[in-house]
Amino acid sequence: MDYDVIIAGAGPAGSTCARICAKAGLRTLLLERETFPRPKPCGGALSGRALSHLGLSLPSDLIERECFGVRVHFGKHTVEARKDVPIAVMVNREKFDHYLAQQAVEAGAGLHEGEPVRGFSVQGDRVAVETEQGRYEARCLVGADGAYSVVGRTVRPLFPRDEIFAALVGSHPADDREIAQRSDSLLELFFGVTPMGYGWVFPHKGYYGVGVMCRAAEFDAPQKVFNSFSASTGMPIEKPRGHTIPMGGIDRPVTGRRTILVGDAAGFADPFHGEGMAGAILSGKLAGQAIVDGIGGKKDPLTWYAAECDRLIVREMRIALQMARMLNRYPKLFLAVFFSDRTALDKYLDIPAGRSDYRHFRTWLLKKLPGYIAKMLLGTASART
Repeated sequence: MDYDVIIAGAGPAGSTCARICAKAGLRTLLLERETFPRPKPCGGALSGRALSHLGLSLPSDLIERECFGVRVHFGKHTVEARKDVPIAVMVNREKFDHYLAQQAVEAGAGLHEGEPVRGFSVQGDRVAVETEQGRYEARCLVGADGAYSVVGRTVRPLFPRDEIFAALVGSHPADDREIAQRSDSLLELFFGVTPMGYGWVFPHKGYYGVGVMCRAAEFDAPQKVFNSFSASTGMPIEKPRGHTIPMGGIDRPVTGRRTILVGDAAGFADPFHGEGMAGAILSGKLAGQAIVDGIGGKKDPLTWYAAECDRLIVREMRIALQMARMLNRYPKLFLAVFFSDRTALDKYLDIPAGRSDYRHFRTWLLKKLPGYIAKMLLGTASART
């Protein structure tokens, strides 16, 4: 019952952290509230950036499709951009999450399924963790238990509705040949469906993933919006599943007394397009490194982890949040930037592909912005005349 580290939640962040800790020889316990394979509402697009942080080669049977670009819709406007490398691979989250948990177990971590953390207390140099099945102690506790994290409640306030996205996701069965023909290896995104959000149609194996997301504070009738959107795509879905996505780029504490938050518990989802797996995997990796080196006496793990998260995750997401807010406020500027030519969209796709980041994209965009604003103003003047 005595461990070096206990991780609450066996999603991508928790399992990545557990694998790194166990591989380094730490006594590691992974506590998961569900039983694998468990359903997980998600678009299932694992970006190239997320893959670069994973440190594992995915088995071919986990990769349902490779997507090389996007087809973006905004009202009557449509634009496509394609890269020469995949920007994302499509995975089934039930299988993907199960695989990552198995990798942690193979590295030496203990996995207790169907055993969520109910509470914990810090007692000197130990953390006492309580579940319905027992009591455990460790030197460190990692909260990887999602947006409504039990661990997170002791570190930060609950996420307010204007700092989270609400999403509804469903699947529509289809023939693989039809999927390949329609998708053409592209992700489909539909802007203008919701404020500060979008709808999507993602190609999987034997089905489409269909979803909508919106800032929760403005999502007054999510079921109605989803029904309307899914019907408009020709893929009506009766019973979608809902989940919340905390926006990244907002300053929040990610460590407490002998506790570390990762993934959604820390609020590390991209606020521009809502993708959370890259931030989850990277934060799980950083947490694992911090704990291993901290127990080895090489560094202060909590201080180092918070600083690295700010440097590698939060600063990037601050820029993404600024972009999301600006383009949501000025939709005609969104059209001018991403629809007047494919250059901006092509540059943007380097971010999920793992070839660039928001800082470099912003630098490039600021140089081009006067031209895009001129196009927007000319378009407005033309519409008036």
